[in-house]
Amino acid sequence: MLSIVVLVASVVAPLRAQPRAEALTLAVQTRTAAYRLADAPTAVVHAPRGFDPRAPLHLVVFLHGYNGCAQVLANGGFARCRPGDAPREGWNLASHHDAAGTNTLLVIPQLAFMKRHGRPGCFAERGCFRRFVEELLGETLARALGGARSLRDVASLTLVAHSAGFETALAILERGEVGEHVRAVVLMDALYSGSERYARWLLEHAPKGARLVSMHLGRGSPQRESEKLLRAARRVLGAALTGEVPVDQLGSALAHKRLVITRARPPHRLVPEHHLAQVLAALGLPLRRAK
Repeated sequence: MLSIVVLVASVVAPLRAQPRAEALTLAVQTRTAAYRLADAPTAVVHAPRGFDPRAPLHLVVFLHGYNGCAQVLANGGFARCRPGDAPREGWNLASHHDAAGTNTLLVIPQLAFMKRHGRPGCFAERGCFRRFVEELLGETLARALGGARSLRDVASLTLVAHSAGFETALAILERGEVGEHVRAVVLMDALYSGSERYARWLLEHAPKGARLVSMHLGRGSPQRESEKLLRAARRVLGAALTGEVPVDQLGSALAHKRLVITRARPPHRLVPEHHLAQVLAALGLPLRRAK
């Protein structure tokens, strides 16, 4: 994977308006962000090899939990959160995203930087997430996408929350002002609370084709809240559109169900590594053209 790190939009090398020959990973600074730090990017964005940057665009937004930094989450090997920081083992989410084969742009916003909490920062404010995406597409990545884009060019947003990232996912669903674009929410051992609020979102948007996946490890709050979510959704949607399935049946279940609960492979930290490619492939997102 070719990694290119930039912190100023004006130096981003342009992508041709055709599928990319190489992958591209950009660390960017945006004015609108969940949290801003002077010496760390507000987001890392990754386009896989073969990515077609022409509209319609499909975005996968990964929302991290405690002690997260976007640079380490995106990259493999060892990465630094900031210049001068000690290297940390990367989560390699860019490669796991690419393994799904989807024609999607991976966006990893920097949430609370290396903190043990999941507060959404600015994304808790009405419209902040919409402004973040508009700036990202219309300014920061304009040259990289072959021209300025907007939310009108986005066919789908997939929110993937790991651990405490569920708080930011809820904030985006309820106050992000991007509701018509969110087509799927994936909770990776993340449903510690808020099952009633997720159920409300699902019941409102399921008739439009939205889907919700909640993975748990068979214990604790994520399992209990997932079971509550399933009961609440099933009362309205019925058993045909909701269910708990083995993780190896995720693809077939998502072909027709709006809510799927499944047990993920442990440990907690590696749930994204184990299942990100699997779940993205199962959601029926458009595929990249074969090279």
